[in-house]
Amino acid sequence: MNIVFVHTHMFHHQTWKRVADRLESEGIRLSIFPQQNAPLVLDMLAAGDTDLFLGELSQGLPAFKELTAAAEQARHRIGFGMEMPKGFSTLSEDVLSLFKSYIAKVSEENYYNGIKYLASQAGMDTAYEAVQPVKTHGIYHCDAPETFGDTASYLNWHEKHRGVSSDGNIVGMLCYHSQIVEGNTVEIDEVIHSLEDHGLVPLCVFCEGIPDSSLLPDRRYPWLSYFKTNGSHPEAVLNLLGGRFLARQQDVRHLQGLDVPVYQLIRNYTQTAGQWLEDPVGLSGHSLVYAVAQPEVAGIIEPTLVAALAIEISPADPASSRPFTPIEERIDTLCRRLKRLIRLRRLPNFQKRITFVLHNNPCKGVEATVGMATGLDAFQSLASVLQAMKSAGYDTGDAPANGKEILEMILQRKAVSEFRWTTVSEIVQKGGVLYRMGREEYETYLDSLPSEARERVLSEWGGFPGQGMVYREDGRDVLLITGLRFGKIKIMPQPKRGCYGSKCNGEVCRILHDPELPPPHHWLATYKYIRDTSDAVVHFGTGGSLEYLPGKRAALSERCFPALSVDDLPHIYLYVMNVPGEGLMAKRRAGAVMVDHLTPVYRPAEMDEETRRLEALLEQYFRASDMGEAARLDLIGKEMLPLMKRLKFVEKDDGGEDLQEKARLASRQIELTKRALAPDGMHILGTFPDATGRARMLTTILLHPSPELPDLQGITQKLEGGTGNVFEDGVEITQSILENLKPERLPDELLTRESFNGLADWCRNMDWQIRESRREIPQLLKALNGGYIEPGLSGSIYQGKTDALPTGRNFFATDVTMLPTRAAWEIGCKLADRLLSKFLDEEGRFPENIGINLWSSDAFKSDGEVCSQILYLLGVRPVWNAYGRVGKVEAIPLEELEIRVAGEKIVRRPRIDVTIQASGILRDMVMNFCELLDDAVLLVSRLDEPGEWNFIRKHTLEHMDALRSEMQDRLSESQIRRLASFRVFSSAPGTYGLGVGLALDASAWEDDKDLAEVYVNWGGYAYGSNKNAEGLKVYGMEVQDLLARQLSNIDVSFMKQSTAEYDILDCGCYAVFQGGMAAASRALGGKGPKLYWGDANQADTPDIRDFKEEIGRSARARLLNRKWIENMKRHGYQGAQDVSSRVNNLFKWSATSREVEKWVFDSVVESYILDRENLEWLREANPHALEELTRRLLEAHSRGLWEADPELLAEVQSAALTIEGDMEEMMGDVEGEFQGGKVEMLTSRNVEKWEPKWTFKKP
Repeated sequence: MNIVFVHTHMFHHQTWKRVADRLESEGIRLSIFPQQNAPLVLDMLAAGDTDLFLGELSQGLPAFKELTAAAEQARHRIGFGMEMPKGFSTLSEDVLSLFKSYIAKVSEENYYNGIKYLASQAGMDTAYEAVQPVKTHGIYHCDAPETFGDTASYLNWHEKHRGVSSDGNIVGMLCYHSQIVEGNTVEIDEVIHSLEDHGLVPLCVFCEGIPDSSLLPDRRYPWLSYFKTNGSHPEAVLNLLGGRFLARQQDVRHLQGLDVPVYQLIRNYTQTAGQWLEDPVGLSGHSLVYAVAQPEVAGIIEPTLVAALAIEISPADPASSRPFTPIEERIDTLCRRLKRLIRLRRLPNFQKRITFVLHNNPCKGVEATVGMATGLDAFQSLASVLQAMKSAGYDTGDAPANGKEILEMILQRKAVSEFRWTTVSEIVQKGGVLYRMGREEYETYLDSLPSEARERVLSEWGGFPGQGMVYREDGRDVLLITGLRFGKIKIMPQPKRGCYGSKCNGEVCRILHDPELPPPHHWLATYKYIRDTSDAVVHFGTGGSLEYLPGKRAALSERCFPALSVDDLPHIYLYVMNVPGEGLMAKRRAGAVMVDHLTPVYRPAEMDEETRRLEALLEQYFRASDMGEAARLDLIGKEMLPLMKRLKFVEKDDGGEDLQEKARLASRQIELTKRALAPDGMHILGTFPDATGRARMLTTILLHPSPELPDLQGITQKLEGGTGNVFEDGVEITQSILENLKPERLPDELLTRESFNGLADWCRNMDWQIRESRREIPQLLKALNGGYIEPGLSGSIYQGKTDALPTGRNFFATDVTMLPTRAAWEIGCKLADRLLSKFLDEEGRFPENIGINLWSSDAFKSDGEVCSQILYLLGVRPVWNAYGRVGKVEAIPLEELEIRVAGEKIVRRPRIDVTIQASGILRDMVMNFCELLDDAVLLVSRLDEPGEWNFIRKHTLEHMDALRSEMQDRLSESQIRRLASFRVFSSAPGTYGLGVGLALDASAWEDDKDLAEVYVNWGGYAYGSNKNAEGLKVYGMEVQDLLARQLSNIDVSFMKQSTAEYDILDCGCYAVFQGGMAAASRALGGKGPKLYWGDANQADTPDIRDFKEEIGRSARARLLNRKWIENMKRHGYQGAQDVSSRVNNLFKWSATSREVEKWVFDSVVESYILDRENLEWLREANPHALEELTRRLLEAHSRGLWEADPELLAEVQSAALTIEGDMEEMMGDVEGEFQGGKVEMLTSRNVEKWEPKWTFKKP
């Protein structure tokens, strides 16, 4: 009898092969094929001698319809799987049901008898046995003759086998039962032996894998019992299972009870070890989800590749059986790390050596940014941690109890890296050196590194000692490693990653020249010292350079610099709860265990008294206008105009012409500012806000109505004598609930209604979760004990993602395979329509090419709203499958593409070309967006439509004409089309950012051409879908010329605010991406694009604003807002740091956009220099921040970005001279040159080593 079995994905090749061999001798020929080999199957079926066809097919794989049709030629057929058509099987449902029970669990005997059973039902006279029970869990050891059914017998055997007792050194392992049956255990065996070689006892438990959620909770995880027997509790667990580790999220309690870290071990199913080693990606997109992202939901950490293919996959048989080979070096590093973890778990706290690494941002001033951490008062938080450690028995020496004292010690001792106001001799003189590393020690270490990494370092930085942090004493060079020591605790600033020396310019900023630059000798020496002298390292606060060093996006090798830096040291990272993309980088690339912390309290920006007065006058003005009261209108206008001038809503020489329009604009600006959120200071670790602060948090969350949230706005309308301000009234109500008081101004009958009770219950539950931030320090100490940190969702509570509470958890992110969502699609369509309507209204035409900046925050915070916006601009829609995933896109017919303008008018619109600049984090973490958008562009570019209705096709054909003349002898026509169709650009694999920010910080530019050169060199790499490769490299292909052509004709540079907590001045990256795109376009095309800013925080009415409007909104809500300034003052040095950072970002926007208005710079001077109280605060709290602020203002003036009035300029110059005098006095008599406040303009034309791949040439 001939039986053909076609499957989708087969993981049990060897078992089925053994079954087929046994059946052959009994007259049954079993032929097994993957669906990908459909042509072979179709030929076999066409021969007409198939007696029985077994089909487990998928509509998403090749030839589904052809195979189901051809199967009718078999005498009998049976189909199983969710996608098989009804009526396919010729055998009964009872037969199918019994056969499924034969193959339900991996078992050679059951498979064998299952096929014989089907053969008997298909007419063959053959005997078969009933389904046999299968033991799917037990203990495996490669040297044992059989598996074990209980832990005690295994440990007894192991003690005799190895001649050593377990002595508590047990490391649990979890693998698939099917692997044991298959004999597919090479990496399991290698891990077992490596653990033993390191003195550890492996306890490898096999199980079925994905737990059955229908079982009772205590029966879902049979492997747990093997780890809970007396004497068998592991110190850690290694997980070789893929996918979702827990059936339900609440089952995390089982891992909390076990309280040991669980590490994720990975197989590479698509590459050999050699291919993986050379690949910049590390893992395919599917593996990234299945082997990394889904286990993260259970709190599983440190994804480590332990096996790859032993041989390359044959293109002729892509689904064939795949033998594996272990990655011995990664396994050895894992075992060394486990030994250090176990040491950490067992050491008494008094003996533990812990190093805290503080982030600082050299580009914004090393001395000004020590301890920079998003949303966190790092120094007071660190002081609180040290006090808790002291109470827990750690040796904290004479560590101060006050964060300000820790900071002052760092600054007084100059325990930082050299920079513009700091020389190595000063660091030595003032006591900032922790350690001096000499040539012999360092070169011995350098020689131990993988040759490829070592050669990269030597090639770029030369031999020891390199250029950075080098001090010569006693006739020898040493590398200075800085920081503070308190007992066995060290506090160290993170070393500089890509520059050197006591200066900041285009020569020493080496990473500006080459984004793939390896870290310098000083970086490597510092992290070597940390590893040698620590039992764990804690990166303290959001942000740092470690996770952005060159290397793979996941499954890193020993050559990757994040892995090389940390190596085997247990690594903990303190991170803010609402920055998931960057946090995932730290988890996946730097092996970090996350402990997240609460955000600050956010509330709508507060208006000062004058602005509130103007707002009231504006309301009266518009009322008088509506009523036609001309005389009253004139009186109000005369009172209003001076106030508008004073508040910078109109120019100071404005004569009042067209006042009504200016009043409308001022009213809109005030309203936008009121809707902006501003922080009430910073979070201090382990604390929670007072009742007023918590009420503000809750009210801010409820300001954005959602079906999942109570209707606060409806309740505030019932408040007797309310202010009419939903926020203020809402705070009154929510605070009374939190304090268990009756809201006195609400009617009694409302207090018994379901709506109010629902609000009260929600507030109390949320309040409890917010107050759980007191766990943050205990959770950090638990991580330092080597314990399990439970997982939690990352996200913005102010966007309604309240599941992100409580904090103190090891966060994970949204499942990107479920994005974009249908809700995001609806918002994206609205954003696209509003953008096009705005442009059409302003220009009288549609834009042909829109530049859009796409960040990972669009996925992790907005569910793909910008991705959806791009799709709709292209004129395509996503197609969701039955599981809610977007599997493909389809073109929207041209006649359906229309927008509504001027109220009711419907206008047809074309397909818009979109130039997409994706962040490196999105490229690494959300590659499915890149692939989906690439598919969409390719689809649209090949539609047979007129160019005036399909700008993608029009521009693609133009690019093809240019490419034919350049590359016709090197590329085929299909490859030229593929190359011309790229629209998704990013930085080179393993690199991040666009470099423009570095050029601006280092003053390494003269004009737009310099910025364009940097932008195109850094961002000119294309990314697309492999299924459309046409033989080209579609992941990180160098296409700088194509990017330059696309940038030369963009009409709009667009960016969307992903969350209300962060605004346009929060991060320089906004100016680098959106502003950098505009600057590059100006240089390449002559006419600058419009800068539009998107805001979908009000989901029903997403808004598209001009850049000028948005920068004004941000400045008024925070930088120039008196209440915000007062809140920053509470945090001293770090508050001043935030002020300086915002001015730095304002400068970046001015340089790239050329649209920062004079009044903004003027107001900065008035707020921070003419206001003597604020000036003295900056001067005292963070003089280096004040120096940076004045330096940027003067540079803005010198470059023509700010036309300063003489009196204001004189004030800035005077403040700059004063603060420079302060700097020099603080430094004292030191040796060595330093840059100080001088601006040195060095571009690629002035620096010999700066050799850009692409140089500016006008198209």
